[in-house]
Amino acid sequence: MHIPDKEYTFTLRVHAQKLWKVYVPAAAGIAVVAVVLALCFVDVILMPGIVGIGRGTVKVPSVCGLTLEEGREKFFNVGLLTEIKSREYSDRVPDSVIISQIPEEGARVKKGRRILVVVSRGGETATVPNVQSMTDRQAKTELRKAGFTPGDVRREFNDKVGADKVIAANPACGTRVSREIAIDLIVSRGSRATSVEMPNIVGDPLAEAQKKLEESGLQVGTISYKSDPSLAPGIVVSQSISPGERIPLDSPVQITVSKSE
Repeated sequence: MHIPDKEYTFTLRVHAQKLWKVYVPAAAGIAVVAVVLALCFVDVILMPGIVGIGRGTVKVPSVCGLTLEEGREKFFNVGLLTEIKSREYSDRVPDSVIISQIPEEGARVKKGRRILVVVSRGGETATVPNVQSMTDRQAKTELRKAGFTPGDVRREFNDKVGADKVIAANPACGTRVSREIAIDLIVSRGSRATSVEMPNIVGDPLAEAQKKLEESGLQVGTISYKSDPSLAPGIVVSQSISPGERIPLDSPVQITVSKSE
């Protein structure tokens, strides 16, 4: 009669140990998970509806693959602004097309936020467009369209190309070069004149008179000096050719300059 009592006591002790080691921790874990889920529900779903969290925000649309203007319009339509983060060369994405954006598509942001975009500059190399016979203004526009930066403009006389028209570009039109290279232009001044009108240099300081003659295509001839107490030293008193007279290009002009006693 005493043996069954001992077996009963042992079985009860085993069930009690299992209760504390297995069932109670499992129940506690389930309770913790339930509390976390409840908090998430309140925080993400219930509270935004009560206090208005999420109002005034929008989902960021994707503008990758659109031109910069198309991307700006798409952002503007949902209440967002566009800011160019950088312009990068790309052999795969055409010039002026958006490569990437920050934040990416699907992010939720406040209206009015600026979305950063990286815009393609096209391939790193390109062909210099044919800008010959264009005005320098037209040529610069075409160069910018091709992704180049216009460089210096040099003007020179040319009998074949009309005045203010592009004679050539450097590097030459049709050459494939890096877009980092500035493209210089040579612009025609028209046919070189064979005669010029003599400018008036009387009363000018000597340095200014010499500059006028050189710019007119004339040469400074003999310079003589004359005392004239009414003038400061170094002022042109007279010139060998009358102002307004038409004379051959490169003609020498003799001038007389005042000097001190």
